Amino acid sequence: MSNTITIGKKIKAYLLILTLLSIINLLTSPSYIWVVWPALGMGIGLVVSALSRNKPRDTSL
Repeated sequence: MSNTITIGKKIKAYLLILTLLSIINLLTSPSYIWVVWPALGMGIGLVVSALSRNKPRDTSL
């Protein structure tokens, strides 16, 4: 069994965390939508992770 986390699981975690953060944001400070900043940061990490999975592996070493 592999120890790697699939991209699908990462997307589910991303959506769950952002849903919780959105609820917190709307309950605490609805006048300023700060949840955009964690969404951007996590989204960049998700994209980089997805792109790095498609990178060819160097097996010559």
